[in-house]
Amino acid sequence: MVTSPRHRTGLQMAYFRTWHDRVADPTKPNCFGDIPAEVDVAFVFPDFTPPENPFWQVLREEYVPALHQRDTSVVCTGDIGLLLDPEFPDTASGHRALAEKLVEELVLDAGLDGLDIDMERSLDPEDSARAAAVFHELARHLGPVSGTERLLMYDTNLGGDERVFRDSATVFDHVLVQSYGRDPGTLQGTWESFAEQIEPAQYLIGFSFYEEYDLNRWDDTSEPFEDSRAVAYVDWQPEGATKGGVFSYAIDRDGVPFLDDTITATDYSWTQRLGARLDAARG
Repeated sequence: MVTSPRHRTGLQMAYFRTWHDRVADPTKPNCFGDIPAEVDVAFVFPDFTPPENPFWQVLREEYVPALHQRDTSVVCTGDIGLLLDPEFPDTASGHRALAEKLVEELVLDAGLDGLDIDMERSLDPEDSARAAAVFHELARHLGPVSGTERLLMYDTNLGGDERVFRDSATVFDHVLVQSYGRDPGTLQGTWESFAEQIEPAQYLIGFSFYEEYDLNRWDDTSEPFEDSRAVAYVDWQPEGATKGGVFSYAIDRDGVPFLDDTITATDYSWTQRLGARLDAARG
């Protein structure tokens, strides 16, 4: 049994790009199942990996059991648009049916430990209310009020003043803010936009490894390690409090130098060093 990360702090979470797994695409060198034990939650993207791809069977039968042995939870991630599926009516029964479908297809069928919803666009009031209603239906099955160990998470590159978040903040285990490329001096201000809704221990900030051909050029993980933005994010804490931890995007690119677009195998050296730093901070 995996220890639920909702009971821990000093967490490290990571997004692995599913389409870069070597079962999903044999031309790729890395493997979702090799994510190291320093990662407390590993996120699965359904993107670019259709249901017939062999990845999904291997995920359920091999990767998830292997990661559970390392006490790593495995969570599916999906866009906020999933909660606005027009095939389901914008009614109480429609919200419940949609939530049940999402839990069944994205969590239970794959043997996963929860669901993470990605919120990267502001919604109009009608869609905000609809998405929040579906979040509350999801909370019957996932998250801290469900009575289960299954996780419900919210990740975003926006602030905490979005209506959908404010109307559903109580249902989430953790909130992950995509802080890629941001000046550490801005982190406190972003946290303050969430602070009235969640506890500091629920809050994680994230950096990005360099994605091939990425025009954003975040440069969060350039050596020397000690001077990197990723380390600054591990070390940063909200004023007078302790955050939940940090997360990384594109962990399959761990260790790739800035602007290196070649697809190479990783030994997860950054993830392991950051894990050690988190452990030291926890004492």
